[in-house]
Amino acid sequence: MMNIHGSYFSFTAAYSPFPLLDRWLNPYKNAKVVRIGKFPVTIEWTQRAAQQLARQTTPLIAEIQIYFSCVVKKRVLFHDTSKLETTTVDDKLAVCFRAVESNSCDPVEFASNFPVKNSFTSTAALKMHPKTLSIDFKHNEWVGEFAI
Repeated sequence: MMNIHGSYFSFTAAYSPFPLLDRWLNPYKNAKVVRIGKFPVTIEWTQRAAQQLARQTTPLIAEIQIYFSCVVKKRVLFHDTSKLETTTVDDKLAVCFRAVESNSCDPVEFASNFPVKNSFTSTAALKMHPKTLSIDFKHNEWVGEFAI
């Protein structure tokens, strides 16, 4: 039996008032516009995230990723270190963006591991870029979402 609670096909968040209440109580009050490549991106974060960032001893790296596999998925990954080229937001936060291709289109592998084969550098992939990145720190975990 497959459990879809909390998965891509879950509807619980759409019918729950708690995410809306949380967003109202913890709005994205901090914001800065940076350039990733030649495109401006608005980075916004909550007060919870600002408090956690203040505790960081090294900059947190937020990787904005468009993942091409069986389906296209938008992901925000958080790292302490990265070999990718990053853009500094401030002394506690850096961001980077890349479009990646998966190793295969195996639904089970896609759902559990998100295997990355390589970065896309095609003309079409280079035209895609994020416009906003929203960062929060909930339940002792970094969370992020972005809009294209």
